[in-house]
Amino acid sequence: MISRIKAVRESLNLSQREFGERLGVSRDVISNIEYGRVPPKELLLRHMCQQYNINEHWLKTGEDEMFNETPEDTKFNTALELFKSLRPEFQDYALEQIKSLAKLQNKT
Repeated sequence: MISRIKAVRESLNLSQREFGERLGVSRDVISNIEYGRVPPKELLLRHMCQQYNINEHWLKTGEDEMFNETPEDTKFNTALELFKSLRPEFQDYALEQIKSLAKLQNKT
């Protein structure tokens, strides 16, 4: 589990200090956990999962995905998969339409 905590922090591109601040603990606490000097408390693990949207099952076992998907992630992934399935000329058209929608949204 210790290596998975470090993997999460690194995947979020956070220093130990930044990672710990959001959890309300010091860099030293995160360092001690990552180096195996102190086992993480259950309460800290749950808080970590909530703050960073970490899949608790993955954190404890290494099974499944690192992060839980949010509704926004689901929408984005669906849009991305649809976009990838289009022929290149339709991708260009779709991209222009998205740009137009973004401009329209910024005007209102």
